[in-house]
Amino acid sequence: MEHNNYIEMIEAIRDHAKVVDLSYTMEMNMPFWPTQPKYEAAVVETYEAGGESYHQSIRISEHTGTHIDAPKHFIPGGCPVDELSPRTVMGRGVTIHGENIAPCGLLPLEQIKAFEAENGEIRAGDIVMIRFGWEDKYAILPEDKGFLRDWPGLSEEAARYLAEKGVAAVGCDTLALDAFGVKRFISHEILLGQGIPIMENLCNLGKLPPFCAVFGLQNKFKGGSGSPIRLVAFVQ
Repeated sequence: MEHNNYIEMIEAIRDHAKVVDLSYTMEMNMPFWPTQPKYEAAVVETYEAGGESYHQSIRISEHTGTHIDAPKHFIPGGCPVDELSPRTVMGRGVTIHGENIAPCGLLPLEQIKAFEAENGEIRAGDIVMIRFGWEDKYAILPEDKGFLRDWPGLSEEAARYLAEKGVAAVGCDTLALDAFGVKRFISHEILLGQGIPIMENLCNLGKLPPFCAVFGLQNKFKGGSGSPIRLVAFVQ
């Protein structure tokens, strides 16, 4: 395809596709993992104080808000976030609904196969996103308690199945892909162990059809275990 055709394609998507933002706004008092630093912002310079511009200093964890886990997060010697390809989260998004899964429960392999039987097979390179309905509990402190506990997760069998499929990434609308209270983060170990990044704290998955185009870019933190990601879906 000629370069001009790529330009026209991008412009057509920009002008005509429905764009669904799958990332939360980074703001004070947003939910965060208890052992990681919370989001903090402080104004450094303002016009009112005589500054030439306005800007803030920001303090975050690599895993603040909507973010991507690089293999290094759980795998010794695994790929750090700055070495992930820009193409990592670029392709066909697959949205699977798991709102029926009980708190602390696990999405079984059978439910993924039932999705495929109804909608079509998950393919290598797909970006699989699971909506447990947990985004409905998302709230700013002090109303965030419901979001921060008892979330469901992905079963070991389902994680192995997606890894064998060769998907590009797996995401969820919960604080972690493994269920709350597990003693071992098996889904992280399986997927990250196969070089498949994990995305957590996604939102607006309920606005997506079973298949759509998805694009997201992570920050290049040198040697990092993860990064906030701006993730968007394009719906025709």
